[in-house]
Amino acid sequence: MATKKEGAQRLLDTLESKKKLKLRLMFALGQAIAVSACIWYFSGFWQFAVAAILVFGLLIQFALERMSNSIEASRIQAVSDLGWKEQHLSDEEYRTRIEKILGQ
Repeated sequence: MATKKEGAQRLLDTLESKKKLKLRLMFALGQAIAVSACIWYFSGFWQFAVAAILVFGLLIQFALERMSNSIEASRIQAVSDLGWKEQHLSDEEYRTRIEKILGQ
């Protein structure tokens, strides 16, 4: 059983991870496009580049889904540790409550 401060810190970390998720997605897509462009350039076949984009897209989708599920599970566990009944508050409301607990 985690203390309230640990739960609040976990929720804060979860909210920060949620914000970083879009940046990570854009970075992964950029890498997929760059590698596919290199495949097209060096092989000379655009079909290989399209196949690479599809494969990378699938891998990125799986990774994004897994990260989203992990973040959501962490949020639910943190809210449960804090003993809050409201499961679906906005991020700003969570931050306001966390600041009260952590005394920031």
